[in-house]
Amino acid sequence: MRRRRTLRVVMVASLVALAGGAGTARAQDYGASVSAIDNVFAPGVVRVEPGDTVEWTIDGRSPHTVQADDGTWDSGDLAPGDEFSHTFDQPGVYTYFCAYHGSPGVGMTGTVLVGDVLLPGPAGGVGPGREPVPGGFADTVRVPEDAATIQAAVDRAKPGGMVLISPGMYEENVTVTTPYVTIRGTDRNRVVIDGGFERAIGIHVIEADGVSIENLTVRNHLLNGVEWTGVHGYLASYLTAYNNGDYGVFAYDSDWGQFDHSYASGSPDSGFYIGQCFPCHAVITDVLAEHNALGYSGTNAGGDLSIVNSEWRLNISGIVPNTLDSEMLPPQRDAFIAGNYVHDNNSTTADTKDLEYPTFGTGILITGGRHNLVQGNLVEDQEGYGIAVLPNLDARLWPTASNEVRDNVVRASGLADLALGAPAAGGDCFAGNDYATSAPPAIELLKGCGWPLSSIGGGDPAPTVNLGTRFLDALDGVFPHGGWRSQPTPPDQPTMPHAVDAPPHPAIPEEVVPQRVRVRPVADIRSPSPLTVGKELTVFGFPLATSWWSLLIGLYGYVLPGFLYGAWVTIALWDLIRQDSVPIPFRARWMAVVILVPFLGPLLYFFRGSSPIPAQLRLMLTVGGALACLVVSVLAAVFGG
Repeated sequence: MRRRRTLRVVMVASLVALAGGAGTARAQDYGASVSAIDNVFAPGVVRVEPGDTVEWTIDGRSPHTVQADDGTWDSGDLAPGDEFSHTFDQPGVYTYFCAYHGSPGVGMTGTVLVGDVLLPGPAGGVGPGREPVPGGFADTVRVPEDAATIQAAVDRAKPGGMVLISPGMYEENVTVTTPYVTIRGTDRNRVVIDGGFERAIGIHVIEADGVSIENLTVRNHLLNGVEWTGVHGYLASYLTAYNNGDYGVFAYDSDWGQFDHSYASGSPDSGFYIGQCFPCHAVITDVLAEHNALGYSGTNAGGDLSIVNSEWRLNISGIVPNTLDSEMLPPQRDAFIAGNYVHDNNSTTADTKDLEYPTFGTGILITGGRHNLVQGNLVEDQEGYGIAVLPNLDARLWPTASNEVRDNVVRASGLADLALGAPAAGGDCFAGNDYATSAPPAIELLKGCGWPLSSIGGGDPAPTVNLGTRFLDALDGVFPHGGWRSQPTPPDQPTMPHAVDAPPHPAIPEEVVPQRVRVRPVADIRSPSPLTVGKELTVFGFPLATSWWSLLIGLYGYVLPGFLYGAWVTIALWDLIRQDSVPIPFRARWMAVVILVPFLGPLLYFFRGSSPIPAQLRLMLTVGGALACLVVSVLAAVFGG
């Protein structure tokens, strides 16, 4: 599947009414999508159902072909920007290659699995079902003592066994299809898997449950450092992943996992990624992400998902869970973000793509998500927004709903410490935060948790427009960023205790992972400055804005819809009132209908809360409803007789 885990922001207000209807087809409607970049297919292995179509897009700078190993289908020459699709009617394993950059089984190759077929591998292959947990430990295969390469050792390993790697430079791709194997380096900083800027993925675990990867470094790969795809149980511990061409540490369509004590930098998408899972049953804890486009990205991921006790700095943006139609299981929902130190995510030298760049200068950014809890984080020194909750526009519009932002310390943000972007569907709330500015102003008064106003939609258009302008700026591909191949080499990272003599540590679902962690209090997060926040413009103790001008801009998102709906109701009622020929009972019934129309949105939302369409109706019909009814009441009292 072609996975665009990036943010498409709302461009103009007129798109709001259109986005809930017709849109582009979702990627999963095709079965799968594969991107051909320079010298690799991404992803290299996809699984579809019989009758599904796979679509290839040429996204690199070089021409490619998509040609079956057995010659039964061939795309011919494809130039950058071209597309090719093929429908697979029968179950089976279909391998293919690019004639310019490979040959059958060599170089630029890929595999399509159709139906519940086994993935070819040294252990006989694994299918999409769950693997039995081994009853005990198996033998350890040492590299290079027992096997010359990591791949050869992985091919020999048995479920419950371990591959133990001695220090050295290993120039290879490693594919893992044997479940419950532990792959561990003896020295995190001296066991290095190097892609040489020509190999796709450092270690790729494909449909093999319970594989742990520990205590080593992966770098210089065209796509991802370490990747799990379609697994039940995974563990990344004491890993260093830097200067990889897409993601650092990556889990997709997988559950029961944990990333801990790991480092990721130099990724033009995100350093750490967990996506397309619900419930994920996953934890990210004690990690450091820097010099990436996004520190964390998680498309349509949630449900027992915790991102805690970690540091996110010097990225384009920090922590970014998001909703997209191009992956399954939208919307993103039910993630817990707590105990993190998020700061200085304003990099103009980290590499990024055009759709990640608009998030610049934001610490924690929820786009199109619902029912997330952001609590007890320290967020500071962001050029844009400290913590922002914004809608996302893909094939459909995904407004946010029912997110809670509580008890965070947020300061020194260039535009606003706390932000709720319009349109929002309702239920987003803010309480107990230590902050100076917000958009809309007085956010804890207008959107306080448990306050009546938090249940209706609204939000400030300014944060959404800010991202929209950056999106427009990025369309020409010219914006501040560096190259992922040349990001700073990280210093040595702490190595795993007892790496040589500790037993294998398979990622057994529901037993070993995810580890339940204690979230550190925000006061315990180390910061170079005291945990105090100076208020700027306050009314009755509520921080409003950096200036009266920004206060007026923020209130625009609430006042203008109120006046518009008030005017609409006024015109409709006045037209009925002045028609003496209309019987009074009939007139009264229609007056009641006009008054109640602004409140139809909440009723629709209660019945179909998971759909973005009633969420939009709720937004359109409820913002300003109270003001409209007030105007109507005054007019009825004055002119009704």
